[in-house]
Amino acid sequence: MRNERLYLGIDGGGTRCRARISNESNDILGEAVAGGANTRLGMDHIFGEIVAAASLALKNAGMDDSKLCDLHAGLGLAGLSLERERNLVSAYPHPFASICFATDAYTACLGAHDGADGGILIVGTGTCGQAIVGDNELSVAGWGFEISDVGSGARIGRAALETALLAHEGLADQTDLTHQIMGKFNYTPEEIVAFSETAKPAHYGTFCPLVFDADANGDATASQIIDRAVQANLRILRKLSGFGAKRIALMGGLAEHMGKRMPRDIVDQLVPAKYDAMHGAILLAKQRERTPA
Repeated sequence: MRNERLYLGIDGGGTRCRARISNESNDILGEAVAGGANTRLGMDHIFGEIVAAASLALKNAGMDDSKLCDLHAGLGLAGLSLERERNLVSAYPHPFASICFATDAYTACLGAHDGADGGILIVGTGTCGQAIVGDNELSVAGWGFEISDVGSGARIGRAALETALLAHEGLADQTDLTHQIMGKFNYTPEEIVAFSETAKPAHYGTFCPLVFDADANGDATASQIIDRAVQANLRILRKLSGFGAKRIALMGGLAEHMGKRMPRDIVDQLVPAKYDAMHGAILLAKQRERTPA
């Protein structure tokens, strides 16, 4: 292998951390996946997962951990919209040659348009919109499951559980979807309460496929839940478009579901992502190298 600089691109989400190692010629040398790396999980946790993913990627590239100190790392991390988290990441000791970081949405946007202007809407367990237009950027939503991410899989799943519980008590219409969900909790409200006491967004997200399956079978409750999510995501897409993003990529596990439910003017702006968030994280690392201190 040529003696080229090595780059590490990290896409750190709430459920998994993906790592890619490449060289200056953009050859992909190795990739790996580890556990969640949302900054809200704590610095020790996320850097443990980042280093674990980097170590495995090095192994898959035919190298060992002695090369960790040669990696110039670009980190795209969920949770970095909060200044306190950015400060913690900046101060945390790491084994790499250098690091730079941004939100996972920002690196996903860089990757989706290969560094050119554009926007993205990530729709998966959570949601987040990002646009990069010239030297300007806009981030929309992505403030977390509790108070944001209305169009996400986690919020769809939680809405389904809430509606099922209401229907069980005669406070909402009972449908096949509400029966199916209550059946998973033995038709016992106490079991839903116990689930909710420890459930994380990813746990709620596991119910999302049931909602889309029910919608496909004409379930009215499922259709109402999905329509609320579609409208929330449509508002984000219109905000990105109004900011000046002429090309927008939908990304994440619900991208296809949401894309086919959008109006024509938005559909006309949707484009496939050119590359992924790990590519964007490596672009970020290269850009920061070229930026004067």
